[in-house]
Amino acid sequence: MNKINNLYKQRQSKNKVLIFTSLTVLASSLVLPFQQAFAATLTTVVNFNGTNGATPRAGVLKGNGTDDNLYGTTSAGGTSGKGTAFKLTPTAYTTLTTLINFTGTSGINKGTNPVARLFQAADGNLYGATFTGGTSDLGSVFKLAKTAFTTLTTLTNFTSTNGANPAGRLITGADGNLWGTSSTGGANNKGTIFKVSPTTGALTTIRSFSGTDGATPLARLQLATDGNYYGSASAGGASAKGVVFKLTPTGILTSYSFSGTNGANPQSGLIEVSGFLYGTAKLGGASNKGAIFKVPVGGGTPVLVASFNGTNGANPTAALIKASNGNFYGTASAGGASNKGVIYQLTGATITGLISFNGTNGATPESTLIQLSNGAFYGTASFGGSSNLGTVFKFVI
Repeated sequence: MNKINNLYKQRQSKNKVLIFTSLTVLASSLVLPFQQAFAATLTTVVNFNGTNGATPRAGVLKGNGTDDNLYGTTSAGGTSGKGTAFKLTPTAYTTLTTLINFTGTSGINKGTNPVARLFQAADGNLYGATFTGGTSDLGSVFKLAKTAFTTLTTLTNFTSTNGANPAGRLITGADGNLWGTSSTGGANNKGTIFKVSPTTGALTTIRSFSGTDGATPLARLQLATDGNYYGSASAGGASAKGVVFKLTPTGILTSYSFSGTNGANPQSGLIEVSGFLYGTAKLGGASNKGAIFKVPVGGGTPVLVASFNGTNGANPTAALIKASNGNFYGTASAGGASNKGVIYQLTGATITGLISFNGTNGATPESTLIQLSNGAFYGTASFGGSSNLGTVFKFVI
């Protein structure tokens, strides 16, 4: 900029037209590529209105193989007001079909308040968890049978002793069972790690958290390339700010605590990239508005990668994804121009807010994005939209 100003002063009296042309060329070469690099658009695909669901806290997933539908849940709404499972059909994904309406503690589709994303196993069925409902109103694990996904089977009801209030997505473990976490219940009422047989529904508690080793896990597990399971707990640990933990196949749990500086109160799942596990923390970091961290595969104290500052987002609860262009993307539930959340990009140690939610286009995104083969991203916002009951959105870079 100094060089441009000097050039302007030197030639101002000689040729104003030449200077204006030079500056225009300079601006075109320097500024436009920067703007184009961060150009992004957001389109609302579905507005939830209560009847078709409300308050989607989980993201959507694409069907396996040639099934190009998107599947998801809403935590409320539907015929009983207790949440739904739905399908969006391609190519625009603007047509929503309700697959099932949850019915609470009784009825054909027991369960209430599904906040965990659905998971499609190798057997083609969809599996999920409800935060409450089921026979003890402490949550359940369920199956939606392929290929219509309109028949629900309750595999397990949580009773507190075996866990309660699961919030994270299920995964398939190395043994073929469904593995997950419950945010409360267990021996110390601080949450559990469990596995469920997808055929019999038998539940085995692998570990009960004690507080010292973590408490209140809200996210899915990650089965890493070293054969261990990794996850986060939003509370407990040495500073009561949460932990990242490693669980060996033999059941040995090792926890690594957050201090605030490197993040606090993580609620997201981890992803493995190039020998590290990356995640987000809802609080902590340089501005106590949340952080992105990493730990090496094998375990270790979380290392701060980048901090949220409000402008670029705040209070992330969703996991990162690594996109086809090599950058990381995610959602933050607050911050941005209207303090209603953002979609952001992480490049190196820099977080850039790309889209600010404003209420009309959604608000409070709490879920992890997915990217389809055409490069478009899809996600959900828990609130906002035409009825302020949440949206499904499409995001294009």
